[in-house]
Amino acid sequence: MQTLQQPELLLFDLGGVIIEVDTTGLRALGEKGKSDIDLWETWLTCEAVQLYESGKISEADFAEGVLKAFSSPMPADEFLRSFSAWPTGLYDGAADLLRLLRKHYKLAYLSNSNSLHYPRFQNEWHIDTFFDYHFASFKMGYVKPHADIFQAVLEVLPFEASQIFFVDDNRLNVDMARSLGMRAEIVRGVAELHEVLQRHKILQNAGTHG
Repeated sequence: MQTLQQPELLLFDLGGVIIEVDTTGLRALGEKGKSDIDLWETWLTCEAVQLYESGKISEADFAEGVLKAFSSPMPADEFLRSFSAWPTGLYDGAADLLRLLRKHYKLAYLSNSNSLHYPRFQNEWHIDTFFDYHFASFKMGYVKPHADIFQAVLEVLPFEASQIFFVDDNRLNVDMARSLGMRAEIVRGVAELHEVLQRHKILQNAGTHG
């Protein structure tokens, strides 16, 4: 069996992979009985979310659109306070894992983010210090899972799609990355990230890569 070439760059989603997200607020919006996975797919494909996380509408319009999409009676100011607090910090072990990987691979993140969460990523967790390249949707004008944002990343990175290994906690994003030629896997949390990197021999090869 042919051995796959090891990637040159590891591309990470942040929320749900590197940064832990409290889904209590999301569950409060959605129908009872729906799984977190179903709720996240509804969230990801919500027009107001896509517009806000591509930097195209205000926080007020974002809140109004989300509450309408989820048929939620929650007041807009309550939703925005809750939403601001969804990210809770780096998963245990995430920082050490990124430091190890960065010794042997180039690292980048591609995050659907926004003007409420991104300052916390920088000020509380100094997220950029762990990565060589930084891609935040609201600064780019595009959002995952659309092809535009992946193509914009590929235009900047000095690597071909086939040299990139992408991890994300959402199936739609992983499917799009694969369709553009990246190797990609669904990962939820650092424990799953470890398992996936070991399965693809990325962790084992970290000591000898480059």
